[in-house]
This record gives sequence, C-alpha cells and structure tokens, in this order.
Amino acid sequence: MKLIESFRNPVTRPRAIIWTGVVVVALLVFVFVAVAVSSTYWFCASFCHSAQRDTIGSYNNSTHKNVACISCHEPVNANPIEFLYLKVEAAVGEIPLMFSSPKGFEIPLNKNSEVAMGGGHMTSAQCTQCHDLSVQKVTPPPGLKIDHDVHENLSIACTVCHNRVAHNEEGIALVNTDPATGKPNQGHSNFMTMNGCCRCHRLADDGQAEPSPFSSAKGSCSTCHTDNFDLKPTSHNAPDFMAEHGKLANEEADKVKEAQAEIAKEPERKVNPDKYAQAVKNVPSMKTINECYTCHEKKFCSDCHGGVEMPHPADFTANHKAAAQANPAACAKCHTDGTAGGSTCSSCHHSDPNVAGYTYTTAAAWLKGHGAASQASGVASCFKCHSPSDCAKCHASGSF
Repeated sequence: MKLIESFRNPVTRPRAIIWTGVVVVALLVFVFVAVAVSSTYWFCASFCHSAQRDTIGSYNNSTHKNVACISCHEPVNANPIEFLYLKVEAAVGEIPLMFSSPKGFEIPLNKNSEVAMGGGHMTSAQCTQCHDLSVQKVTPPPGLKIDHDVHENLSIACTVCHNRVAHNEEGIALVNTDPATGKPNQGHSNFMTMNGCCRCHRLADDGQAEPSPFSSAKGSCSTCHTDNFDLKPTSHNAPDFMAEHGKLANEEADKVKEAQAEIAKEPERKVNPDKYAQAVKNVPSMKTINECYTCHEKKFCSDCHGGVEMPHPADFTANHKAAAQANPAACAKCHTDGTAGGSTCSSCHHSDPNVAGYTYTTAAAWLKGHGAASQASGVASCFKCHSPSDCAKCHASGSF
C-alpha cells in the first residue's frame, strides 16, 4: 500500500518510479542470468544431474558431447513464454529431490527411454536442426537398408530408433546405484538392435508377447537386410547350440515374463499430445521382445518338434501324457540320455517318488530293473502311464 501511496504523492513519486525501475531491471537481469546459466552443460552436470553420474558420463562418451543439452531437451524454436515455463517446470521437479532423504533421484535416469518415446518434447526436429536428410547422405551399417522417409511419414521420430546417440553407455563403467534399493545401475536398452527393430517389425506368425502398433512394419529378412548379409546369429554357430537351444529358448521366454511383471508395476508412461508421441505410444517395451521370434515364426518350433507346442505351456508337465504317447519320437529329439535338453521319461517316471525307493540312472537299464522295482512298490504307479496290455506285449509274447 505504501508503494501505491508513493506513486500518488507528487513529492515521492519520482523516487518510487526510480526504485521500481531498479527492482524490475534487477529482476530481469536475474531471470536472464538464471536462464543463461541453467542452460549450460556445467549447470546440468554440476547441479540438477550431479547425482546421476552415469547420465553425464554417457553424454561425455557420445558424439554429441559438444552439443548443448537444451538443443535436444527443449522444444525447437520454443517461444520465450514456453521456454520459461519448461524451465520452471523442470526446477519444480528437481529441487525437492535434492533435499529428499534418501535422495529420490531416479537411477537410471529416464529408465525406459520415455524421453525418446515421446515423453520429453522429443521430435525429429531436434535432430534435423543439424542432420538434414534432404542433403545428408545416410550410410547404414553393412547388410542393412533403412528407409527414413517411411518412418518419418508415419511420425516415427528419430529417437524411437536412435535413443542412445547422445548418451552412449557402450565401453564405460556405470557407477550409480539406485538410492531406494541399492541395486547397481543396469543402464538402458539400445534400440539400435534387432530386438529394438522388432518392437514394430513382425513376422506373419508373430510369437511376441505384445502386439506391434504398425501392421505395415513387416518382419521378413529382406525388409531390412541386403542379399549378401549373413542372417545366422553368432550364437547359432556354437558347437553345442542344437543341444542347448531349448534351454536358451526357455530363458528367453522367462525373461519376457519377468519384464512384463516388472512393467505392470510401473506408473503409466507420460505421453505428450504431439503427433510423434501419439504415433508410438503403443510401441511395446524392448524388454518384452523375445529374441527367438525376431527371426523365427511361432510355428517354427512346433514344426521342428513334431507338432508339440514350444516352449511348453505352463500346464504341460501335468498334461503331457497324451502328447508323449501320441508322438514319443518328438519328445526324444530333446529328452534323450546324455543330452543337455533335459530329463527323459525314465529319469522322472522311473524314479522315486513314482517308483518308491528306486532311483533311475543311465548305468542301470530300466528294462532289466523294472521287475524288481514293480514288485517292491506295486504296479499302481505303472498304470498311470501304461496299460496292462503294455506288459503283455513282452511278457505274453514269449520274449521273456
């Protein structure tokens, strides 16, 4: 009220105008300096993200280490009001974390690459400020062919594929631990891999857990690979691959289930209203991609395994009798003594507790030992799988 009275009073009015001007100028200078300083790499690395050392380390390990943070993390050509609003919004989000106990910083920062997937004002415009594809020659790695125009026409931003260009974690040691759990930083998924592509690109008989939002994104080899590309993964050249591939397939299926369970616990991902963010809002997490199905259709496994569903469904152990009796040769492809594929029929069914007091070994043939075992434990357990006619095939035919 005194300030208003000072403006009304002719005697004090000049002084009021001068001091008001001084305050306004000081405020403008403060805002200008604050915006300028908070837009520097020094400020981002030393204050806001000082606890997230891996984020700073991966930036310094990238080809973009001399590009200002705000060149990518602010909208291109943002007007001053929008620019200031986003600055304040960032400060409101960061300042409470600095004073929380324990520190509430997210490790790793941007864990699921939400920024790259439309959660942080990220569009192709950030990239095309420097990379003008109308004049810049694109040189994909040997064996690959990429049509950037097709992706851009579908409003798929550059970062949906190139998510780690400016924060390259390859070749550096991650040092942060999650302040809430104490677990070491596991880093980020790199979308520039086969699994990253197959979030969208799918085969006709798609075996992935989550659907692709782009039905036009085909998954056939020729879609992305040149004729001279060696399609066989290095892992498939291992001498024991055929013996071990079942174990690897099960591990891959388990990995997907664990990822789905983990993602289900997370809060809903923030998606901006712009066309780039909306276009990819239903793209599944790369963690849910089963690597086997990036090359093989779902029926590939069952076709090779005699029509038996592979990997086996959850209730297969309890219900496998009919399938085993109908096609024992299919089971024997993997379940054979001496292989890494797993147990045989005998190792489970001809051992305790199915046959009380008897432990099956490959050294003692079940055919010779089954008489004593059946006399000792009774034949009730035998008839869970066998019928009396099975006994008669040998014992009534004169074979014994």
